Amino acid sequence: MKIEWIHRNGDYVSISDITEAVTSVSWSGSVSQAARTLEITVLNAPEDKNIETLKLNIGVGDTIKLYENEKVIFFGEVQTAEKLSRYGTVTYSCMDLLAHLLRSTAVYNFTNTTAEAITRKVCADFEIETGEIAESNAPIQKMIIDGSSIYDIIMQAYTKASKQTGILYICRMQEAKLSVEMKGTEVQNFVLAEEYNITNISYQETIENMVNIIKIYDDTGNQIGEVKKEDWIQKYGIYQQVYKKEQGINETTAAINMFVGVEKKVTLDAIEGNLNCIAGNAVEVQDKITGLNGIFWIDSDTHTWENGTHTMNLELNFKNLMDEKESAEET
Repeated sequence: MKIEWIHRNGDYVSISDITEAVTSVSWSGSVSQAARTLEITVLNAPEDKNIETLKLNIGVGDTIKLYENEKVIFFGEVQTAEKLSRYGTVTYSCMDLLAHLLRSTAVYNFTNTTAEAITRKVCADFEIETGEIAESNAPIQKMIIDGSSIYDIIMQAYTKASKQTGILYICRMQEAKLSVEMKGTEVQNFVLAEEYNITNISYQETIENMVNIIKIYDDTGNQIGEVKKEDWIQKYGIYQQVYKKEQGINETTAAINMFVGVEKKVTLDAIEGNLNCIAGNAVEVQDKITGLNGIFWIDSDTHTWENGTHTMNLELNFKNLMDEKESAEET
């Protein structure tokens, strides 16, 4: 592992390797959070010559770059710094550059376009570099934006595309470039199993997000259809949502995609962490105690490096779910 601190002062840029001063690293992300985060704990020992020579006056807005196996896995800005005492440690909390998309808002009125064109447009307007942008080729006849964040605008567009293509999408930052990728890529040549790397595992079932009836309405407020899960209704009662018909989208298909059944989630801790086990990807799990055996989708992940050991905590889902966002004309 290698950690760099990048500090800018006008046109002058300094880059310092601070790896030796860092005592612990936590790198994490979730499907709903969007931006990945990094928390590093740095030694605060002003009388230690090795530390003093680094001149660690890290400030908010500075850039932190994390490498593992010579690959950049995090590139982001310091958001907060917490110093507990004159001696001890300082904890720096960082977010990748997706934070700018989450906090910047805009107004648009898109017609006859696609999710990929919308993404390139808003990124160009906000001077955000783009990398690989998933091509949906799904027409969007109308999308009204009234003060949504840039991230939400992109995901609103890809939510519309997903209803047509059946493909799920996720935003990620590759250093300073935004990419939009297909969600659910399986981690290759890697298995989580109790006899190899799982140290703790728990399993949960919940109906807190259940939807078993969807009533379909047109744009004048008239009901034009309904889809339901009779067996779910008999067992759990009615949990109803409404779908408003959109131009160019099959209303029955879109409504069916709104069903939410019993959600099953797994939380596990593992040693010998794998860098590809991040939110939005899928991983194989084999655990005899819980009876879990198959492919699961990662909702959130936390990777920790401390004392030379890489561990990870994963929250897994039985279903591949997208961070769906609805645009103004649908609310």
